[in-house]
Amino acid sequence: MNICHMNTTQSAAPSEATAQAAPAAGSPLDPSPLQRRGMRACILGQGFGCLAHCSFSNGLLLLFLTQLGISSASTITYLALPNMLQAVLLLPLAFLADRVGMKRLGIPGMVLTALGFLGVTLAASLDASVSHGVAFGGLTLYGLGWGLYGASWFALLSPVVPAHMRGRFFGTMRFVWQLAGLLFGIACSFLLSQAAPAYTYQIILGVIVVGLAIRVYFYARIPELEPPQPKRESLLERMGGIVRAPGYASFCCYAFLISLFTFNAPNLFGLVEKKTLHFSDGEVVWMGNLLMLGSIAGYYVGGKAIDRWGTKSVFLLCHFAFAGVLAAFLLRGLVPLPMVGYLGTLNLLFGMLLAASNVAISTEMLALIPAEGKSVSTALCMTLVAGGQAGSGFFAAAGIELGLFRESWSLLGHTLGVYDALLMIYGVMVFVMVVALGLVPSVLRKAEWAPRGM
Repeated sequence: MNICHMNTTQSAAPSEATAQAAPAAGSPLDPSPLQRRGMRACILGQGFGCLAHCSFSNGLLLLFLTQLGISSASTITYLALPNMLQAVLLLPLAFLADRVGMKRLGIPGMVLTALGFLGVTLAASLDASVSHGVAFGGLTLYGLGWGLYGASWFALLSPVVPAHMRGRFFGTMRFVWQLAGLLFGIACSFLLSQAAPAYTYQIILGVIVVGLAIRVYFYARIPELEPPQPKRESLLERMGGIVRAPGYASFCCYAFLISLFTFNAPNLFGLVEKKTLHFSDGEVVWMGNLLMLGSIAGYYVGGKAIDRWGTKSVFLLCHFAFAGVLAAFLLRGLVPLPMVGYLGTLNLLFGMLLAASNVAISTEMLALIPAEGKSVSTALCMTLVAGGQAGSGFFAAAGIELGLFRESWSLLGHTLGVYDALLMIYGVMVFVMVVALGLVPSVLRKAEWAPRGM
């Protein structure tokens, strides 16, 4: 294939595709000016658009929905809604994107994300009888827009980012947007007091809407280097070819499972901090900021580690460390350290793990997808990831709403609550599903490349 692609139909291990030696300066593998412009637009656009994504993980939306009077179970459901919509919509939208063009869906999708967040922002100005429905509708619109552009996002990037640069590129892009999100989160922490008024949240959410609008401009500058493929095959026929790609279906299953038992943990951290430990709004956001700070480090180090050692080492480290951090959070009462500092450190570590795992999943996915129908191929993986993320939230919401867990229980003489019970289930399942690492092709195969220096 040409300089932009990996021939994923060959039997080479993914680590070979993602950790090969860098080309010499001026070699044919150097990105073209058009590719460089596209990569730059990706990074800048995500830097502006990241604020919406980060508001789901840094506690900002959780606090805002709580202030609207929405229950804990409903709050978790609302936060999981965009991922649920992605899980339902990505595959059919990706199939459409392969036929009509990726950006013809992506640009309207990004406009909808801005309009959706605008609806969430306005919810606080309405009567309580309608504010919940407006917030739900805004997040629904945001999820629809996210599905429209997300359906072909990785397929759009596949020819733009040369194979030998993918680990570093995804690490750099997410480093930039996480850094932007962290700086924004720090500003939010200073604006939010113990009980910040609704208009303060609206100002913050208004800035997010502006960032989403700016992102549309940069997205439009990303070149669409592969033309649409208006073939007369059905979605099921296309899917059949994709699942037969060596190792791809099993890898997608692993991505689903690890997302199911890790993605919602930061929201449960925030609920423990707010409702069990009674942290102030500012302290909860600071915990989220530390999560994002850890993500910055995880994206940067994870990207470099993948390009040097391949995805196998990152998958193995992250999997075991996820279980360790969740266990440490449950044992917080046994540690003779200030609670804010201890939990802040765990948020930092968990952010690092989520980020590094995210980069590894993206890199491995692009190393495994078939050469044709890339939007549908990547959408299959992202559908399962989104399904795992949504399932993580809906499982927690259902458990809380149905009263499946005791309000108070004891672990090694330390009293814990409902949210801790959910975290224990997540931690146990991550530990038990160590066997699922065998679903990742790069973990099973022996690397045949020589690591290069960073």
